[in-house]
Amino acid sequence: MLVALFNEFKSSIKSPDTEEKLDLVLYRPVGFLVAKVANFLTMTPTMVSLLGLYIGLVSSYYYLRPHNNSALIWASFYLVLSGIFDSADGQLARISNQTTRIGIVLDGICDSIVTIAVYAACIWPFFTSYGFYFVIVVCFALYLHSCQCAILDFYHREYLYFGYGKTDNDTYWNPGFDDGIRNIENSQGFEKFINKLRLTWIKKQQFLTSRTDYQRQTMRNYLLSNAPDEKKIFLEIYRRHNLWLLPFWRLIGVNAHTVLIIIFMFYHRFDVYLITFDLVIFNLIILVVGIMQKKSDQKLFSELKLNTHEE
Repeated sequence: MLVALFNEFKSSIKSPDTEEKLDLVLYRPVGFLVAKVANFLTMTPTMVSLLGLYIGLVSSYYYLRPHNNSALIWASFYLVLSGIFDSADGQLARISNQTTRIGIVLDGICDSIVTIAVYAACIWPFFTSYGFYFVIVVCFALYLHSCQCAILDFYHREYLYFGYGKTDNDTYWNPGFDDGIRNIENSQGFEKFINKLRLTWIKKQQFLTSRTDYQRQTMRNYLLSNAPDEKKIFLEIYRRHNLWLLPFWRLIGVNAHTVLIIIFMFYHRFDVYLITFDLVIFNLIILVVGIMQKKSDQKLFSELKLNTHEE
């Protein structure tokens, strides 16, 4: 029974390579328990996402009282708990075979709302000190925060698709801009609205990545059209050129943001976190790691002997 439960847990995570240490020791194990309970209660991943959203909003409420240590402790607890539910919705989707592209986008929307609410609550006490113009700085920081999450999500999904061969239903395929437009044209109602939001995410990813749609499509065609042995070789080569870069990309991930927010709020200096990390350090990391990624991609294309230059 324990072996079966452990195997189910492993199937609930995307891959060990794309998980941080904190994910593997906290978010994924506890998220798996939440997912199992939710599955028993016949809850959908969307319901779990909405619960995580509610918990995140509770965290932002407590952050409105930054000089109350008890409130800060509760805010930190609920912020971490929101992250656990954010993990649980995806794990529930995988163990119950309910993974959809729309569900992934909805999960991202809930994350964005929590981030905006927490930032607004944390920065509220500083408006009297810095003045109204600080709102512009905060909005810019939030936009950059979104860009940081977008590029990390891009390379994680690329790794799952090209490094792990998770090609079924194109769940982990990063659509290009033209794909995003087609998805909007071929959808209606709420799904159309979701696809429009998804397109803004795609634009950020394409602006920040050095990979072109042509290069990615060439790799995709190679992966999907070859025999199993050749596919296996492709996956191994891709992992060798990209696995070492993932820890560097994760320096700008959600866990880094969460830990820093908690620490700086206890020192009552969210403004320092905002300016130092969201505006400067994390974006320097994107620049440096982006250069490393481009050089690694050039070696990858060369080893695969792929013509990645559009004629």
